[in-house]
Amino acid sequence: MHWNSAMTASSARAPKFISPSALSVSVTVNGGTPSYLNAPVTTLAIVAPVGNDTFAFQTYDETNGQGNVLGRASVTEIIVDGAANVVSAVINGITSSLTISLGSPATAAGTAATMPVNVSALDADGNIIVGPGYYTSPIGLAISDPANSGTLSLSATSLQGPAATATLNYNGGTLVSASVVASGTGVPNASATITPTPTFYQFSIPTAQSSPTDIVAGSDGNMWFTEEAGNNIGRITPAGVVHEFPLPEGGSDPYGITAGSDGRLWFTEIVGNRIAAITTGGSIEEFTLGDQDDPTYLIDRLDGTIWAAGSLGNKFDVVQMCCGNPQSVTVPTLDSVPFGIATASDNNVYMTEFSAGKIARVSNLGEPVSEAVVNGNPYQIVRGPDSNLWFTDRTNSRIGQFSPSSFTLIAEFPTLTPNAEPTDMKVGADGALWFTETVADKIGRITTAGVVTEYASPVRGLGLYGINVAPNGSLWFTEASVNKIGELVY
Repeated sequence: MHWNSAMTASSARAPKFISPSALSVSVTVNGGTPSYLNAPVTTLAIVAPVGNDTFAFQTYDETNGQGNVLGRASVTEIIVDGAANVVSAVINGITSSLTISLGSPATAAGTAATMPVNVSALDADGNIIVGPGYYTSPIGLAISDPANSGTLSLSATSLQGPAATATLNYNGGTLVSASVVASGTGVPNASATITPTPTFYQFSIPTAQSSPTDIVAGSDGNMWFTEEAGNNIGRITPAGVVHEFPLPEGGSDPYGITAGSDGRLWFTEIVGNRIAAITTGGSIEEFTLGDQDDPTYLIDRLDGTIWAAGSLGNKFDVVQMCCGNPQSVTVPTLDSVPFGIATASDNNVYMTEFSAGKIARVSNLGEPVSEAVVNGNPYQIVRGPDSNLWFTDRTNSRIGQFSPSSFTLIAEFPTLTPNAEPTDMKVGADGALWFTETVADKIGRITTAGVVTEYASPVRGLGLYGINVAPNGSLWFTEASVNKIGELVY
């Protein structure tokens, strides 16, 4: 037996794994009584009958086979009388714990990458098990991706021994965070997290000082946006190529935009006092509202109607997708400045009242409007994945959670950056809610549990405003102050 010592070269111990903590070894023939050899003694005489014999070896961290078992092996050989019998066995380390790490856990989001998965198995005394043998039981590898992003894959899902390797492949898609989990029989799991570093991109708009405002994904796979000062509807491809479609009437101030179930993009014209639609080919149809209402944000109710918030007239404005026919419902509070609008799981329509600090609700045209006080200045509102409504409070720099079922405010969560002025908000591909922070030049993220994260743009003074999700899961947003469209790949 070649025990570990400062004088023993690793080549003299090969092909055996002898833990540095090993102080004794046992040899058992055919399941009989084991014989023990204690360090530093190097030889042991054993008796083996002629014929097929099974030899079992185990190493321990105490003398006389006591303490933890560090490694074992079993081999069957034919023993011949009157000859030199050589029995070769590779001692395999017994795994008691695992460690795992990734070669590049903070790779750039949006860029495909392959990184090594570094796994070590440790024996009971914390020594790394080395080759060329095998683990007593394989180590399993699996991806834990709560968002089911489909962006990761493993080259191997089982490691038989120390010489086995694996790599993690990231395809560059949208991924907030995921882990690679190593597991083994009877040992605790170990995990390593991959969190791609978010990457910001910017794309210029041809019309100068166009003040891009709201943005949405179109049925053609492009992102569409309003240019409030430019009086255009813009289209930007995934590669960042912009095309602009001028509105028929000058000075219309297009503001909110949403994707319609008819395949068109519907938008509001604040000064033009219209709700309009544009096809992906650029054909525009406009419907003028009865009174000057300054419509802002809008939604498709999925029943053939488009609903908008009338910020000047204190109204829910409604048009038929087929043919216009503008109608409205007035909210009780005067000068409340309605702004954001959303539907909820109860199929009612909800609207923020920015100046009144309220949320308004109506079931349909001609029905009474209910109001709930939420304080602050609620701006945009969206339906969250938890069936609650979530809104931005620009003045108080908070995100609010509102229950449609109880028609009450559930909670408010401050932005990490004070006075950030959260503005627009949408549900991301990861199931969290993402919002722009106009003053702070940051993109915020909040989970339905209220955990807030912020991603700072490397460029300042952007005037971040509208935000929405692209078909590939990345976030696109408008930069009103610098006349650009931004993308965040995470």
